[in-house]
Amino acid sequence: MNESLFQPPWGFLSLPKAHTAPDKARAWVLPVPYDATVCYGSGTRNGPAAILTASRAIEVYDYEFACEAGVKFGVHTLPPLAPQRQSPEAMINAVEEAVADASSRCDLLAVFGGEHTISAGVARGVAKAHGNKDLVCVQIDAHADLWDTYEGSTYSHACAARRIVETCPIFQIGVRNISAAEDKFRRSSDRVTTIFAEETDWLPKLAEFVRGKTVFLTVDLDGLDPSIMPAVGTPEPGGLTWQQVLDVARTVCREAKRMPVFDVVELSPIPGMSGPDFLAAKLAYKIMSLELLK
Repeated sequence: MNESLFQPPWGFLSLPKAHTAPDKARAWVLPVPYDATVCYGSGTRNGPAAILTASRAIEVYDYEFACEAGVKFGVHTLPPLAPQRQSPEAMINAVEEAVADASSRCDLLAVFGGEHTISAGVARGVAKAHGNKDLVCVQIDAHADLWDTYEGSTYSHACAARRIVETCPIFQIGVRNISAAEDKFRRSSDRVTTIFAEETDWLPKLAEFVRGKTVFLTVDLDGLDPSIMPAVGTPEPGGLTWQQVLDVARTVCREAKRMPVFDVVELSPIPGMSGPDFLAAKLAYKIMSLELLK
């Protein structure tokens, strides 16, 4: 069969098959199309597919690194993780198992959500694969997500950071919505640092937090300003710019000992509006390049 007649495999960046083999690719992608506990806008289960689709339109050449970065490090895209419909806890356990296994097989694992609930499983999977002695989490988010229980579930998307804190300390950036209970918890905990959206000059604090550590970076896309990222379940006024998000990624990749896993979650695609999907895909690609080509 003449393979030149067919499109490349339907994976991240649409790279030629030679650069997507699991034993050759340094970066792996795990799509997690999960959407079960959202309490406002739904649709995040469609986020991973939208990111993969948009990524096929990204220019692989990166002028910062003067190379086709994705070709240089290779990207293998796994099949989407099957939803576990028994309970949110069952889904978190499945994410933990998948992340632990995949992360042990590649240099960098990118997880595409799906609602933010999955990040609790991602954090556990990172700890299982790489240990949690020096593990920390950096969270970009409009919401603190520090509820212990929300709407009867300890695995709601509103509890994502609270569950992550049970695995490792967390540094939150861009928060502009927090409840009284969450604020009380974060003030009493020595494992939570929260940077509110209106604060300035926080990059040095971030650099100190991640320096020499193993980092799990979790990007809830509602952490960005809704003028550039409207396709989220709960778009909060204000938020980070594209450049500020890249500043976070650059700081983490420059100062951390390693970043074996990151996730991009909460994309809820809007029919007919491709810009947010493209932003999410390009952000994921840039994070890969910053970590693997440093």
